[in-house]
Amino acid sequence: MSTNRITHKIIEQLPTMVAYVDRDRCFRFVNTAYASFFGLTPDDMLGRSVNDVLSDESYRRVKESHDRVFASGEKFEFSEAITLRNERKCFLDIRYLPELDDQKRVIGLYALIEDVSDYYASVDLMRTIHEVIHKRGRRIDPASIDELLRIGVDYLGVDIGTASSIKDDTYTIEWAQAAKMDFPAGAQLPLATTYCSVVLKENNLIHTNGASEDLRFKDHSSYQTYGLETYIGTPLIINDKTWGILGFSRKNRRAEAFSDLEVEMVRMMGTAVETVVAEQQVRSDLIRQRDDMAVIAYTDSLTGLKNRSAGMQIVEQNLRRQNGERGCVVAVIDFDHFKAVNDTYGHDVGDKVLIAGTKAMSEAVRSSDSVVRVGGEEFMVVLAYADHESAAQVLERVRLAVEETVITLDSGDVINPTVSIGVSESKEEDDVSSLYRRADQALYKAKRAGRNCVVWADESTR
Repeated sequence: MSTNRITHKIIEQLPTMVAYVDRDRCFRFVNTAYASFFGLTPDDMLGRSVNDVLSDESYRRVKESHDRVFASGEKFEFSEAITLRNERKCFLDIRYLPELDDQKRVIGLYALIEDVSDYYASVDLMRTIHEVIHKRGRRIDPASIDELLRIGVDYLGVDIGTASSIKDDTYTIEWAQAAKMDFPAGAQLPLATTYCSVVLKENNLIHTNGASEDLRFKDHSSYQTYGLETYIGTPLIINDKTWGILGFSRKNRRAEAFSDLEVEMVRMMGTAVETVVAEQQVRSDLIRQRDDMAVIAYTDSLTGLKNRSAGMQIVEQNLRRQNGERGCVVAVIDFDHFKAVNDTYGHDVGDKVLIAGTKAMSEAVRSSDSVVRVGGEEFMVVLAYADHESAAQVLERVRLAVEETVITLDSGDVINPTVSIGVSESKEEDDVSSLYRRADQALYKAKRAGRNCVVWADESTR
């Protein structure tokens, strides 16, 4: 028996993939492990070209490595992402050992190959998890959860991965990555019909690779509804409360049950998702607090209207977007004889008058207009893109609405407030101060004209 035949018989028993390739890149020997990797038998592969089982691009790169060995006569080791002719992708550790003839010429090479796709997938997953959990110096992007789910679906060989929130009896898919099944982000399901309800009951990570035979699932409405054979899920805990579930599932069974490494990976992914969600909540709380403070800073506490600072900003914004002849109109409004109301009935009644008058003014203006409390009994109305005629109609409605307001006191006394209104249209050269000053001067004219009227700047009483 030749040395080669003895060698090949020994190699045939190895779990490592081994093939012998000649200088024409044709297979002259493959062991069963090698052929099985390609879904073939050794006899199917003998005499065929390496190009028959690899994609054109992968074959080009592998051929370059062959050329290196044939030229140097030295062994060569490398790792390579390979795409097979059937489009399956894998990551291989490859070792080439040259065979020399009596003249020390390379006549072929042995390829010893290890499929390390799972290992490198776990490394990618670990890297992504590490970035999400530990890179606190950068703003964490919720899109990183999509990336985690995508890698998780590939790594676990499942159809879909989801990170879902739970509120009361509703299960909401917040993030989803699907290879086949259609469960889009935003979809809501009754909690009782989901595999996640089983996770909640166990309050721990659970997994199955045969739900139809698993006592936890086979009679459960989740399996009856969706019929998923494979599932792994872990609770997501935020601030010591169950926020939701990270889950991966597949319609059919996997070739093998989940390994300890895969289970641990899902736990780590759960921690990463918890980190992102928790930081989102902190950021949302800060934004909400900031917005609440802004509302307080720009809101009059008595009437709920925008205050002077906010009002002046509104005027400035309108002046900036003034378009040709369509400017804005500012009206300064003062309650008539308001000091007498305070002196006669007290400040509590005065406040009631302002609140009632404010309500009347707000209901009289258009939705595009703004009513502002400048201070005390002085108010302002900003009418955006209003021409003279339409503004005059709105402000007359305001004056009349206040005049028709009736405040009945516990004593039986009745107060009918009125207001004086000074108005000015914006000009191209105006800033906030000049526009407001003209309206304020018109207000004094309205007071001198007998009050309870509307007076436009540089014009007579109207």
